[in-house]
Amino acid sequence: MNAKWHRHHRLRYRRTLLIMAAVLLLAGTLAAGGYFAGVSWPALADALIRTTYRLAASYLLALALGVALALLVGWSPVADYLFPVFDILQNIPSFALIPLFIYFFGATDEMIILFAVSSIIWPILFAVLTAIRGAHVDLSDAATVYGARGWRRVPYYLAPLSYPAILTGSVVGIAIGWEAVIGAEIIVAAIGATTGFGAFIAEAGASGLNAATIAGTLSILLLVFVVNRLVWAPLLAESSYRYGE
Repeated sequence: MNAKWHRHHRLRYRRTLLIMAAVLLLAGTLAAGGYFAGVSWPALADALIRTTYRLAASYLLALALGVALALLVGWSPVADYLFPVFDILQNIPSFALIPLFIYFFGATDEMIILFAVSSIIWPILFAVLTAIRGAHVDLSDAATVYGARGWRRVPYYLAPLSYPAILTGSVVGIAIGWEAVIGAEIIVAAIGATTGFGAFIAEAGASGLNAATIAGTLSILLLVFVVNRLVWAPLLAESSYRYGE
């Protein structure tokens, strides 16, 4: 099984490289033909870096808060009462709250990051809560027998139990996070107060479909694809191999 898993991992990695090479070849061909002559590549690169930084900061903060909250309440009786509350909060349309974020935090990097946290945290929180609440009773009993009591249950039982759920929730959360960060950048860009990919694509798209919008779209798609295939896909595969029942 180990050899089969490694073979599958190598094939997936090669497919990823082939797709990346095809996209880069297409972009290179268009660039060589002069199609992207008017695109400001330094501005696009700067926009992608800023957006990626905001997403990474949002994800790390949401990960810390979501996992900590899930571990605190997931194995206690209050989880049955808090689960519906979390569900209601999760279903509040996130962009309906952005005026409040702008009012309290201003049109700043911090506002965009905190706004994205409010969207990313829920998939992680619910995935970990579900993993903890749905764990087999015999696993909990075995952990208790081997000394995982009190706070020792967190590193020796709850954390390993939650690891696959953390990865699954993170993949969903990151997908939502891209939308939240870029959407917030577009909204805030309307008042001329931020930079980032959202601001870049909003400015480029003001005059309709053009080389800048196509270049930006290809760039963000390639970035998201690379992150998913080279980071999350291997982590999910490893988690399935190590923790799958």
